[in-house]
Amino acid sequence: MEGLSSFTSVFSSNNDNRVAKRNRRPLSCSICRARKLKCDRQQPCSSCAKKGESASCDYSPVISKEKSRSRSAVNSNDAAASRLQKLEDLVNGLMHATPPSNFVVTPPSSSNSPQIDPPAYLATSAGGHLSQQGAYVGGTHWASILERIHDIRSVMDSDLSDVPSEPALKADPLFGQERLLTIDEVLVALPERQIVDTLVSTYFKESFLSLTFIHSGKFQREYEGFWKDPSSASFCWLSILFSIMFMAAKIATARGQLAPSDPCDTKRAGALRLATKCLVTGQYLKAQPYSVEALLFHFHCIYALHADPDIQPWPILTMATRLAQKMGYHRDPRHLSAKLSPFESEMRRRAWHYIEIFDITMSANQGIPAMINEDECDCQFPINLLDEDFDENTSVMPPSRSDTTHIPMLFFNCKAEAVRLLRPIIRHALSSRRYDIEETNKLHDSLEKSRRNVPQSLRIRTIAETSFVDQDYLIMQRFMLELQYLKGYCILHRPYMACQKDDPAYEKSREICKSSALRQLDLQADYFQAVQPQGRLYQSRWMLTNVTLHEQFAAAMIVCLDLAESTSQSPESRARKLEALQNSRHVWSSKKPAYRDAIRASHVLGVMIAKLTAHGGDPPTAVQSGTFNIPNCQHPPTPANLDSHNAHWSVTPAQDTAHEMMDIASLESILDNPDLLNWNDIDTYLIDYSGGLGLTDPLANVP
Repeated sequence: MEGLSSFTSVFSSNNDNRVAKRNRRPLSCSICRARKLKCDRQQPCSSCAKKGESASCDYSPVISKEKSRSRSAVNSNDAAASRLQKLEDLVNGLMHATPPSNFVVTPPSSSNSPQIDPPAYLATSAGGHLSQQGAYVGGTHWASILERIHDIRSVMDSDLSDVPSEPALKADPLFGQERLLTIDEVLVALPERQIVDTLVSTYFKESFLSLTFIHSGKFQREYEGFWKDPSSASFCWLSILFSIMFMAAKIATARGQLAPSDPCDTKRAGALRLATKCLVTGQYLKAQPYSVEALLFHFHCIYALHADPDIQPWPILTMATRLAQKMGYHRDPRHLSAKLSPFESEMRRRAWHYIEIFDITMSANQGIPAMINEDECDCQFPINLLDEDFDENTSVMPPSRSDTTHIPMLFFNCKAEAVRLLRPIIRHALSSRRYDIEETNKLHDSLEKSRRNVPQSLRIRTIAETSFVDQDYLIMQRFMLELQYLKGYCILHRPYMACQKDDPAYEKSREICKSSALRQLDLQADYFQAVQPQGRLYQSRWMLTNVTLHEQFAAAMIVCLDLAESTSQSPESRARKLEALQNSRHVWSSKKPAYRDAIRASHVLGVMIAKLTAHGGDPPTAVQSGTFNIPNCQHPPTPANLDSHNAHWSVTPAQDTAHEMMDIASLESILDNPDLLNWNDIDTYLIDYSGGLGLTDPLANVP
C-alpha cells in the first residue's frame, strides 16, 4: 500500500491546492432557475407573470451550492412522494366508494342515421382537458389519469414550456424547408400602411368570402396594436394578415379595381408566400394561439381563390383538422376543464364548423370517407350573431338573432347543417350496405326535412324571380346552399342507377337522382347566364368559381348515364337532357383559359354528347347551332352575350366513325364511387376515342 501513497492526494477532499470558486449572485429568479427557463430579470419576470406566479418571483441571495442542491433534492422528493400518495389515495377512494358499473361510458349509437344535433355527452365523458399550452389531452392519453390533480399537471406543463431555440432553417411537413423570418423582415416586406389599410378594409367589407372565425372588432384592435408595437404580434397572427391581404387583392383584381401586379405581391414576395413563412416561423404545429385559424386561412386562399394551385389544398385541411383536434376544438368548450371565456368559446365553435364543412366537402370530392366522426364531437353550432353583438369583454353571450333577417352567420350555420347531413350519406354510399333501401329512405327524409327548414331568405329562386334589392352575395349563397342538398340527393340515390334496373322498388330513387342532377344543370346554366355581360351578377362574376362549378360535373355524368342506359324516354325528355348537357359543356368551355379541370370536363362532355346524338338521332338546336338555351328561364342568353373566344364551341357531328367512339357502358366504372371523377380513366378513354370524333386532345398543348 506504500506505493499508492503518492496518489492519494489526487482523490482527497482536503486538497490544499484546490482553487476556491466564489459564489456569484444569481441573475435568474428562483422559479426560472429551478425550471431551467430563460429569465428576463424583471420584477416580476415575464415567465412568472404568464404563469400567474408573480408573487413567488424573487431573486434570492447567494446560497451555497451544496446546501441548495441537497435542500432542493429533499424538497423534490417530498413533493413527489406527497403527490404520488395523493394519487394513490384518490384511486383507492374511487375504487372503494363507487360501483364499477358507474365508470362505464355508453358510446353513442353507431347507427348510420343522420344526427343533426350533437350527442349530449356528460362533462367528463371524454376525460379531456386543455393543458396550459393549449394542447388537448383526451381520455386515451396517459396524462388524462392526472386530470384532477392540478399540481402535477402544472409541473408537467411547465416542463414542456422549456422550448429550445429554433434553427434559422426549418423543415416543415407541409411547406418544405423554410427560412425563419424576423419581425424586421416582415416590416420590410409589408407595403405602406395606407395600402395595407385599404386591403384589410376591402376584405372585411366582403360578405361572400370573409371567414367568420376571425372577429372583425378584435382583429382591428390587434391590427392597431401591431402598428404601434410590431413585436407584440405573433407570427401566426401575421400569417392571417398576409392571407387577408392576398384575398383582398384577389377580390379587388377580379372587380377590376386593382392591377394584377399591385400590392398583392408586396415588396419582397407574394403575400401568400409570406403567409407560409409566417406560419412556419410561428411554429403552428406546436398549437400556438391562432395556429388553427392561420392554417385555415391559408387553405381557403388556395382552395377558393386559386384556379389551379401548385399544391393540393386537402393536405393543408387535413393538418388543420388534426391540429384543431389536438387543441380540443372538436369538444364544446363547456366540456373542457380549462376556463374559456364566452368570446373564446364562440370563436372556437366557428372555426371547428368551418373545418367540418370543408372536411366533408373535400372528402366527397375525393370520393373518400370524412376524417371527422360525429360520435367523437360535441361542439355546438355557433350562435347567429354579428361581430358587433359581442367582443372579448362579453361575460354572457346575447341571444341568437332571428333567422328572418339575413346575416352572414345564418348562411354559415345553414350550410354547416346541410353539409353535416352529407357525412352519413357518404358513409352509406361508400359502404358495402349501400343498397339498403330502408336506410336510404331514412337518410333522404332527414335531408328533405332539413331542406324544408331552410330560412326563407336563403331558399333558392331563379334569377328572374330574385328581388332587385337582394345583394349579390345573398343570391350566390342561395345557389350554393341548394347545390349542397341536390348533391346529397345524387350521392345517396346514385348507386340505384345501375342496381336491379327492372325492380320497381328502386325506381323512386332513380327518379330522384335523375331529377336532382338535371336540376343542378339548370341552376348552373341560369346562374352562369347571370354573370355574362349585362347579366344580374356580372359585377360579381368572380363569385362563380371553379369550386362552385365542380359540384355540377358529377350531375352531368349522371344525366349522360341516364341517356345511355334508358330506352323508354320520350323524345321531348331526351332532347331536354341533351340540351342541359350542351349548356353545361358550354359553361365548362368558357372556363378553359383559367381551369385545367375545365379543359377535361369540356372535352369529356363533348365526347359524350357526340356519342349520344349519333345513336339518338338529330341533336337539339342548341347542339347544332351553338345557341345557349336554358329551359324554364324567362331571359335566355343570346350569342351576342358570349365572349369572343367561346364563339366556336359546338361539337362537330361524327360521320362514319361511331364505332370508334367511347362506350357509354364504361361510365359505370368511371362513376363507381358516387362523387369521385377518375380523371385518369377518363383521359385514357378520350385518347382512344377522340380521334374518331375529329376532336384534338385539348391536353396536348397544356404544360
